[in-house]
Amino acid sequence: MPDRPGAPTDLALEINANSRWLHLVREFVNLLAQNLNLTQEDALQLEMCVDEACANSINAVENFQADPEKCKVRIEAVIANGSIHITIVDCGADFSDPFHRALPMTGLTDRTRKRGYGLQIIKTLMDEVRYERDPAAVNRLHLIKFL
Repeated sequence: MPDRPGAPTDLALEINANSRWLHLVREFVNLLAQNLNLTQEDALQLEMCVDEACANSINAVENFQADPEKCKVRIEAVIANGSIHITIVDCGADFSDPFHRALPMTGLTDRTRKRGYGLQIIKTLMDEVRYERDPAAVNRLHLIKFL
């Protein structure tokens, strides 16, 4: 699996850090899911998780006050060993604290707030989720789904 820069990537999509491009991310993931013959439910869950992760990346770029035209959001996909590994890469603000505080959703999860469920949803629907902050101020969110 690609845990380092320069690791092999089967497919990649790079967008400016602007929410107007999220529809392309959803289409990219939808086509990928179709080619992997995922069930409709698994395809929708994968699409939702990647969309949410990219929306978070766009917010991280805005919060870091980086130039969204220069700071891209890159979605890398590798299919190997019976899994799909999607990595979302951006140069936005560090989100280590929110990532580690977000727990998978359960029946006891507080659902009274209006925002902040994205990472919880991702951790609930994906089989593995990891986050790393590169010394060069780069975020990498790894989403793994077993096929």
